[in-house]
Amino acid sequence: MRSLGERLNNLRRLISLRCGPGAAVLPAEVTKIHMDFARKINGGHMGAKKFWRDNLPKLKFHNPAVPMIINRHWNQESDSFMTIYFRSAVADSAAAPAELSVMPESSYNNLAKAPPPGPNERVVRIDMKNKNSSVILNEFIAATQAVVLQPADEDVAELDSLETLRRKAIADRERVRATRAEKKREEEMLIRARAAGGATVEEAT
Repeated sequence: MRSLGERLNNLRRLISLRCGPGAAVLPAEVTKIHMDFARKINGGHMGAKKFWRDNLPKLKFHNPAVPMIINRHWNQESDSFMTIYFRSAVADSAAAPAELSVMPESSYNNLAKAPPPGPNERVVRIDMKNKNSSVILNEFIAATQAVVLQPADEDVAELDSLETLRRKAIADRERVRATRAEKKREEEMLIRARAAGGATVEEAT
């Protein structure tokens, strides 16, 4: 059976996916998203990495049908771009199957380059280098016209409840730590007393 802490952590992760920065619904015109940035944060790639870790999971949660491809590499001096693919307004049903090409899998070794747009696609590129993740998110929302989702009342209540439990857990851990420290101190005092010829541990207790 899972502990209370494990259950709380799982619930917290689920709520963090449902709401917060990055929780947005993309319009139907967005066909896929590609991110290209270095594996380490130096060289101006911190914002892109933070967006990938904190914001992209929420976008994926609310837009599961939109492919989101990540290409990472070791070239810290390289540019950092997000490419957003849009279905062209003039796309016709006869050409639509061309957009259903196989998407490359995300890569940590520079093997998932941004695919060229299809015949009925256009792209918008966002330069992510040397930008804060919140700036990247704002530019992404503006470029896609995504609908930002506000947290539901039950999510806000759940988050407040989790925060209360988190603070209680911290206080409980501190109390247990203090109790153990006090017990250890008493045991050490008894050991020193016995070594000095005083009462034994058994006699003292």
